[in-house]
Parts: sequence; structure tokens; C-alpha cells
Amino acid sequence: MRLNEVFKQYLLDCEVRGQTRETLLWYRRRLGFFVSAMEQSDVTELEQVQIGHLRQFVQRLMTTKANERHPNKPTQEKTLSLQTVRGYVRSIKTFFTWCVDEELLGVSPAARLVQPKAPEYLIPTFSQKHIEIMLASCDQTEALCFRDYVLLLVFLDTGMRLSELCGLHVTDVYERYIRVFGKGRKEREIGIHPEVGKLLWKYIHKYRKPANPAEEGLFVGRYGEPLKLRGVEDLFKRLKRNCNLEGVRVSPHTFRHTFAKMYLEQGGELFKLSREMGHSTVQVTEAYLKQFRSAEARREHTDFSPIGQIDLKKTKRSNRRKKENL
Repeated sequence: MRLNEVFKQYLLDCEVRGQTRETLLWYRRRLGFFVSAMEQSDVTELEQVQIGHLRQFVQRLMTTKANERHPNKPTQEKTLSLQTVRGYVRSIKTFFTWCVDEELLGVSPAARLVQPKAPEYLIPTFSQKHIEIMLASCDQTEALCFRDYVLLLVFLDTGMRLSELCGLHVTDVYERYIRVFGKGRKEREIGIHPEVGKLLWKYIHKYRKPANPAEEGLFVGRYGEPLKLRGVEDLFKRLKRNCNLEGVRVSPHTFRHTFAKMYLEQGGELFKLSREMGHSTVQVTEAYLKQFRSAEARREHTDFSPIGQIDLKKTKRSNRRKKENL
């Protein structure tokens, strides 16, 4: 069986099973690159793929420049991040597991393919000062700036994903919560602060001016069209440029981490946080605890440090006596 044809059938099956557009795009890009790389190595049949081919492909990924294959972004000097490489490996393993389930293969050649170990970094979150600077940069007397102001508060108050925010409809906004369709086409409700609820009401009834009166999208752009992912990304580029924030990535995902960290700092329960963030398991949410636990440990360091049990003044006197004896 031609590898390229099997790949197309896999994408078709993913679509039939109701995978989201983002998930389909994820597989199309990553597995498409994999299939192309195999064909360049004269591996055109599904049965030809061996573990050695997969390892060589992963090795190739680890030397590929970031954005090298992106049609709209310039190639960077740095290579793909290990997290990106791990995403490719997950896609390949999922694809070959499907091939086994469909009885196209007896054994998956990716069964022994090991994920490259990625370092675990703490993701810096926004401080209160960062947030205040970004909000203050929005001139609330102008329609678009008021929209931006409310949009930032929704990110901070809900921790929702960028794709979820762009998919919001006016009918999804209620007095105390927002209805969201997240990953896996799963619907959930996220609570909102009363102040954010009032500002959303004001935006909808005063500043939201859709080009088409029948437009359902909650956030609209300059010309009344639904706000897309690229529009929000451009907003964050302007924020980074105008606010001159240092030491933190200015992005919607940083707001998501900031929401989780501040939610826990205020005494929120991990299980409820997991539900509001739309995670499949609590274990996924625990990844967001790394930053929180690190900050908590640092703040309490003085209280529990062994240095507190030592009288440093006595050590100074002891050093002085030693000098006298010399």
C-alpha cells in the first residue's frame, strides 16, 4: 500500500470521527512532512517503513531550523524546539497505531520509537504590574481599544485557549459564565467575574459593530468581520512593542498560565481548575502547578532555610579569634 494513500485515508477517518479543524491541520502538516521525507528516501510503501527510518527522521527534525517550512514566517537560526519534535513523534506513533487497528500492519514500526527527552522549563507568568501596564495601554474611549481591553480581561478571567476565544458567539455569553467549545468538540462552562460580565455587556451593546447584523461572532475586527487567530496574534505583537514588557512571553498562552497560577494562589481547587481549563485529566492540569509550586517554595524559603538555625554572629567572632591566634 502506498504510504501517501494510507496517509490520506487516515486524515479522512480523522475527519469522519469528528476531529477539530485544528487537530486535522496538526496531522496534515506533521505527517505530511513525514511522508514527504520518507518518499525522498525511496520509502513509498507502508510496509517498507522501519524503526531505523523513523529514528533518522527524528534526527533530521532535531537539525531543522525553526519556521523552515512555514509559508508566512522567516526561517530562524535556532532549530526546532524539543517540544515541537515531541509533537511530531506523537503524531507518527498515533498514525501507525491507527494502521495496526485498521489491520493494515501487524505491528507498528513506531512501537519502539522513543520520545526525545525535553528539558522542563518554568513558564514565566504575568505579574500584577505586567497586567496593569497592558490594560492601561488600551484607550477605552475608542471602540477597538475597548474591545482589546475586554478581550484581555476575558483571557485573564477564564484562561481559555486562543482558538476558544476566537470561536465565541454572542449567544455564548451569560451573566456569570461563558459557554466554550474546546478541544475534542467538548462543551464546558467557565465562570466570569461580575466586573468582566458588565464589561462584556457594554462591549456587545455599545462597541460591537459587525458588518453583517446576522454575524454571531463575539469579537469583531476593524471592519466588522469576525476576529481571527491572526488578528489576536497581531494584538499581542502590538502589546509587546508598546508596553515594553521584559522577561515574559506576551501571548494568549501566557495568560492561560497566569490564570491557572493566580487561581491556585487564591485558594482555588485543582479539580475545579482542571474543569474550567478544559483538560482531559487532572494530571494535565498539574503541569501548570510547576510555576506555582516553585514560586510558593521560593517565598517560604526564608522561613524554612537552615540558615535560620545558625547564629552567624558567633561565626564572625570565631573567625576573629582565629586571626588573633595566628
